Amino acid sequence: MKNFLRDKLSLASKLRLKGAVFAPVVWALRLAGRAYNFAGRLAESAEANGVDLRRALDVRRRPGAEHAQAWGASDFLFLARAAADGPEALAPERPVTASIIIPVYNKVEFTFQCLRSLLREVNFKDAEVIVIDNASTDRTRELLSHFRGHVRVIGNEENRGFVDACNQGAEVARGRHLVFLNNDTAVLPGWLDALVETVERDPRAGAVGSLLIYPDGRIQEAGSVIWSNGQTYKYGWGRSTEDRRFTFAREVDYCSGASLLIRRELFEQLGGFDRRYAPAYYEDTDLCMGVRSLGHEVVYQPASRLYHYEGATAGTDPRAGFKRFQVVNHGKFYEKWRAVLAREHYAEDPSRAERAANRRWATQVLVVDDRTPTPDRDAGSARMLDLLRALKEWCHPVFVITSKHVWPEYERLLWKEGVETASALDLRRLLRERGFRAAVVSRPEVAEGVLRTIRRADPRVKVVFDTVDLHFVRLAREAKLTGDAALAREAERYRRLETRLARESDQVWFASSTDMDVMAREAPGVPSVVIPTIHRPRAAGPPFEEREHLLFVGNFRHRPNEDGVRFFIREVLPKVREELPGVELLLVGDGAPEEFSRLASEGVRALGYVPDVEPLFARARVFVAPIRFGAGIKGKIGEALAHAVPLVTTNVGSEGMSLRDGEEALIADTAEAFAAAVVRLYRDEELWRRLASHAHAHVERHFSPRVVGRLVNDSVRGLLGDLKEIRDAREGEDTPAATVL
Repeated sequence: MKNFLRDKLSLASKLRLKGAVFAPVVWALRLAGRAYNFAGRLAESAEANGVDLRRALDVRRRPGAEHAQAWGASDFLFLARAAADGPEALAPERPVTASIIIPVYNKVEFTFQCLRSLLREVNFKDAEVIVIDNASTDRTRELLSHFRGHVRVIGNEENRGFVDACNQGAEVARGRHLVFLNNDTAVLPGWLDALVETVERDPRAGAVGSLLIYPDGRIQEAGSVIWSNGQTYKYGWGRSTEDRRFTFAREVDYCSGASLLIRRELFEQLGGFDRRYAPAYYEDTDLCMGVRSLGHEVVYQPASRLYHYEGATAGTDPRAGFKRFQVVNHGKFYEKWRAVLAREHYAEDPSRAERAANRRWATQVLVVDDRTPTPDRDAGSARMLDLLRALKEWCHPVFVITSKHVWPEYERLLWKEGVETASALDLRRLLRERGFRAAVVSRPEVAEGVLRTIRRADPRVKVVFDTVDLHFVRLAREAKLTGDAALAREAERYRRLETRLARESDQVWFASSTDMDVMAREAPGVPSVVIPTIHRPRAAGPPFEEREHLLFVGNFRHRPNEDGVRFFIREVLPKVREELPGVELLLVGDGAPEEFSRLASEGVRALGYVPDVEPLFARARVFVAPIRFGAGIKGKIGEALAHAVPLVTTNVGSEGMSLRDGEEALIADTAEAFAAAVVRLYRDEELWRRLASHAHAHVERHFSPRVVGRLVNDSVRGLLGDLKEIRDAREGEDTPAATVL
């Protein structure tokens, strides 16, 4: 090839080939060189300002207080890559979910760390970044040229301040949500998603703010308080980010504009940031007051986290620079909101900060269980999470976990939902300090351990015993099926325990009417309510002809599930495969016995735990729930109904769900009848369509969040009586003139 190129090509062709081969290399080297030179200057600027860019930008570890500079090759290569691939990231005019608006004035090193963290976090297909350069005199313009494909830049000829710059950015923004962000920040993973998910999940949320963290890892702000004199208080300042008082989402007075999302329509309705506060300070406090005046909530969301170098851009001396406007604008803010502040806010008193920061808690309800809910792993957990969500509609639930084993990732899910959590070690303190009006204790073992503690701490607390399912019924059925005498004795022990707890409680919750009827015979006159599992109807999936195979979803550590599947594999599936040779049974769930994994040749596929089961429900033709013993309500059946996947189950499986054989499900108990029902449903498209249609309507009518949520809240409200009288008696003089509830 070398000889061919030398002998056959003309000089002109050789020169053109040389240009084609080496020009991109030269271009890349020049680009990297420019990035390297700029990176070096940026590092010098950062060092002069006491900023360790390498550590501050490494989101995998917390920045330290020390600032040992170490600018590496990755930094200038990052700049080169941002400049090279950027133009593809900025699509033509199109709507996006979120517009991130960043006003900047000098401090190029902070702007760099902010933008670099955003490039790791933001999906530019659904978000945009707008930078308003307030006539910076350092190398900010040069920096922004490296990000020109990722950010939209507005260049001002003079420093117009934070207020005007933010309003400028909002005018050109395309997002349905506006996110205002200081440039002296570095966002952490999940920062934007948590803000957006919060505002889109709750129509009451008008604005959402983040957890602000100092570079050394301490809390800078976890939502803020506005006192009745217009002064503000940074709740959580200097505390640990692991302190559970600051880890859950909640409604607050205001959140800092250093990281604040607001619905675009609300921002426009309020006329943007009020220019009376130009150039800066109190504009974010005022905006949040405006959001609340329109009937919306301001929410602090700790799942949205970022580092904030407070004072890096405006200074810290209230007598100099932009910082002096903090004092001036306080007076303007107080005059504007004087009446609301006097009526709805606490007098300034740092000793009452926790009360003020959480004063919008209406009634506090204690909820106790022995485990962190793992809703994607078992039906009981899904039910508990939905109970907490329902309670949160009108009160503040505090969830206490009695076991030592806590799943941190699932506890964070509760925090994100706005549920405060605590350990059993905190129970007595909480009972002393919080003034709970009701307590929901879940499962007999938990109720046995805490019911008397609650009664001794405060006899006024109304106690609800949530049985989940009647353990003695489940155990007695298993004992009868297996002939196990030990199980029969255990069933009798639970019968005595659950009956006693029911009599000692103010109200008892059952997952099914069957369980409630059983308890009515054991303990007549006990106030009882059926609280079933909540299920959300899904959109219709693929049609009959595009589906195949059988599906079972359940936690195999729950004995009724393991027994039912073993019965199906041994006695039912062989009969089904005689009629449907190619059909397979897909098993999904934690803790499946090893033997199930070895049955692939017999038409069984054990998939184990699957985080997202939606695709499996969408592909399955028939759901099977061969439950032979148990109690309560079967969450797996509710999920099949919610996904409109026609199912075959037993009489035990259908208990408490008001299912009609041939209308919402097929019901069979023997191996022969169960197999015949599966084959019939698998083949009969008309029957399949009827059951699918009826399933959706059945879930909406009996198990939807609206229906069950009303049951939960009416039950507790009815138990408490007149909530206004209760609140007035509890709060006494420890309230502002008219507490917002």
